[in-house]
Amino acid sequence: MKRKNKSAEITTQQIVLLIVLIVSFAVILFFLLRLNLGKTSESEVCHNSVVTRSSGVIPKGSIPLNCETTYSCLTKDGTCEGMTSPEIEKVKTKEEVYNVLAEQMADCWWQFGEGKLNYVEKDLLANNLYCSLCSQIVFDNSLNMFENGEIDKNGFYDYLANTNMSDKGISYLEYLSGIKGSQEIKSTLSAGNSNFGKINLGKQYYIMMGVVSQVSALKWVLFGVGVGAGLGVIVFTGGAGTPVVLALGIGAATGAAGGYFAGTVVKGESGDTYMPPTLIEANSADYQALKCKDIKTLA
Repeated sequence: MKRKNKSAEITTQQIVLLIVLIVSFAVILFFLLRLNLGKTSESEVCHNSVVTRSSGVIPKGSIPLNCETTYSCLTKDGTCEGMTSPEIEKVKTKEEVYNVLAEQMADCWWQFGEGKLNYVEKDLLANNLYCSLCSQIVFDNSLNMFENGEIDKNGFYDYLANTNMSDKGISYLEYLSGIKGSQEIKSTLSAGNSNFGKINLGKQYYIMMGVVSQVSALKWVLFGVGVGAGLGVIVFTGGAGTPVVLALGIGAATGAAGGYFAGTVVKGESGDTYMPPTLIEANSADYQALKCKDIKTLA
């Protein structure tokens, strides 16, 4: 009997030691990532912290994400009156503007695991949307290549659908949403008397994405967006495996038709439901209507 107790005691000590070693390793790895040793980019630091948090070695809540919102100014002449100390992105054509936005959206999706990583805690309440604000963008007044000071998102999504990423061999749109052609979205929006909408160059925009754990896409949309202040929701679903198209419609709460495109909702490989990166006006009523439970990026 004494021998058995001694054996049990040794086994318990070994288990405790193993747990301590695992936790210590995870903590050391986390702080090494935060030190940004070598020339690791901010995107890589964020991605690494998402990978570490989703590893399941220790509780997700004990590993904060090291992801920061970047601030960019798209400008033709190199000046920027709308933001203090942003990253300057010089552009001369519509296509160059589209490319900067597309690259930032793709980088945002990659940073947070492309729908393959579960980085939110398992004990979250159902139907809560957790958002990440990857970029905040201002458009300088030198951008005179767009009529009426607006970018038609219809043209931008055509660019996403028709332009392949240099390192993946698929279009930006397919990478971000699994949708191969913008016509899929156009047809869906048209069926609900909706459209892509415009980007007002006089306002600032977020490139943002979101995630909800273990909730169906349709259920999330109905709860996460909700109805209030005249802002309703139009949801269209396709066949099996087809991403949901999410459109926010002014007046839809009272039954009026119409609306504009806000983004897509997809079921990721992780089993979670995601809103891949999309453009939405910063701090707008539309952004508030998404009811982000928490922001997973640092200002």
